[in-house]
Amino acid sequence: MTDSADAPHATGIRGYAAYLPRNVLATTAFGAEPPAADRGGRAVASHDEDSVTLAVEAAGRLEASSDGPLLLATSEPPYLDKSSAATVHAALELRADRAALDLGGLRSGAVALSTALATGGTAVLADVRTPTPGAPDELAHGDGAAAFACGDGPGVATVIGRAAATHELLDRWRIPGERHSTAWDERFTAQDLVPLLTETAAAALADAGIERADHVVVACANRRASGPARKALGSDGGDAQIEAMTGHLGAAHVGVLLADALDRATPGQTVLAVSAADGADAVVLRVDADPAAHRGGPSVRDQLADRRSITYDRFLRWRGILEIKGAARPEPAAPAAPPSRRRGAWKFALVGERCAACGVVATPPGRVCPACGSHGDREPVPLRRTPGRVVSFTADHLAPSVDSPVVLAVLDLEGGGRRSAELTDVGDRTVAVGDTVVPTFRRLFTSEGIHNYFWKARPEARG
Repeated sequence: MTDSADAPHATGIRGYAAYLPRNVLATTAFGAEPPAADRGGRAVASHDEDSVTLAVEAAGRLEASSDGPLLLATSEPPYLDKSSAATVHAALELRADRAALDLGGLRSGAVALSTALATGGTAVLADVRTPTPGAPDELAHGDGAAAFACGDGPGVATVIGRAAATHELLDRWRIPGERHSTAWDERFTAQDLVPLLTETAAAALADAGIERADHVVVACANRRASGPARKALGSDGGDAQIEAMTGHLGAAHVGVLLADALDRATPGQTVLAVSAADGADAVVLRVDADPAAHRGGPSVRDQLADRRSITYDRFLRWRGILEIKGAARPEPAAPAAPPSRRRGAWKFALVGERCAACGVVATPPGRVCPACGSHGDREPVPLRRTPGRVVSFTADHLAPSVDSPVVLAVLDLEGGGRRSAELTDVGDRTVAVGDTVVPTFRRLFTSEGIHNYFWKARPEARG
């Protein structure tokens, strides 16, 4: 290693967060009673979640910030021509002068993290994976997200070594328009992936000047490659435990595994994270501070301890693979560009307005105060982190939904204000007046190819 006085300017992770959906699928048998939620399985995004909403959930938990670009990595973007990162940027209320960039493919998660570490940006890794029904590895893929605010200054970990390699290999692919990916025989591709993982990791360790790391993270969709690589690199099996509970999370996998390794690390320890997809990327981090002080939201394992099992037919309905006929209602009108632009702060970032005359918070904002009728000045009030209390609610069994009934509620907001919201992630819970709920960015519906995003509310956050 070089002398500290001659070492290049160090960058690292200032803050991190992970998000795993509450749902787990542990069986693909129709009509079977779902196993206990603490068993292994795949993490399942709800019917109103996609890679954008998962990204907003993870990044919204970050306490630390960065001045660099926002990098959204996913293999399943909701749009192709339109930027999905711009939607995440709007939902997080980021400054207009911060670039928002989209990265695609399974390797994009590792590339986004590496780029954020180099530029001082924020890497948001999110994915929703849908294997072919009946495929042998159907339960081996899952959904999740992780976010990392990177840059100089005090943080949780500093980069001390890195390495990368590119290797063309027909391992896993999906052409535009196809819903499910295809994989080559794992026995064949593992012959290339195992040495690719171990050699790239060795190069990163050499760059860091150490022989082994205290914590090892291996992210690879080929299980015949990840197992031997973990053994060769001295993993304690912690990353394999998480993968068994969530499945491979696509572009987000290396981020969630790294978040778990940081959760378990202590100051002074080192973490090696290596990922393989069309090549390999490895980074070695030295933990500088108590990770819990820099983590946003609950730990990965705390989230895995509070999940609910769902049935296979419910999963297929959520993914639109098993279509059902709902109530005979007209399709909702597609969102239009002009009102979305005019009400952008409210629609994407849930920003209300406080009346200067009477102090009442208006949701949604309007030209006239709903309480006193004043046309005077108003102060923006961000509400995306504001809890609410259920005042009244109704369950609509006729509203179009793949997860009926639709629960609509009136909420009293903490600090003042009231708004109506659709409740989500209710599951089999009983909703009651007085329940505490928190905002969550979700997809209301999709019409004419346009995703209508807005803020619903869900039972109080775990952890």
